[in-house]
Amino acid sequence: MQSQKRYTFDEKIQHVASWRASGLTRQQYCALHTIKFSTFREWPQDTKTERRANDSGLLPVHISTTSPAEPLSPVVNDPVMLFLPGGIRMSCHATQLTDVFRALKHAQP
Repeated sequence: MQSQKRYTFDEKIQHVASWRASGLTRQQYCALHTIKFSTFREWPQDTKTERRANDSGLLPVHISTTSPAEPLSPVVNDPVMLFLPGGIRMSCHATQLTDVFRALKHAQP
C-alpha cells in the first residue's frame, strides 16, 4: 500500500494560487497534478484560516528599478504593476497607489 503524500503549508498555498489562476475546476486541477481531490478540497479554506492567524497586516513589497541601459527619467503615465497574493496582478498609475493600498488594507481576503 502506497502512503499518501504530505504537503507542506507552502505547497498548499502554491497549489491553491495555481488552481485559482488556472481557470480549472478543483477536480480538473487535482487530476492534472495527481493530487487526491479529497485532500485538496479543504486547502483553500485551510490556507485562508492559517494566513489570517499569522497575518501581520503587512504586504510584502518588491520595488523594481530600471536597468542601467534604460533612461532614468520617469514617465508619469507609465502604469505600476502590482503582484498580489493568490496570483492576482493589478495595474494602476502611480498617482492611484495611495487609494489602491488603502483599499487593499480593508479588503476581505
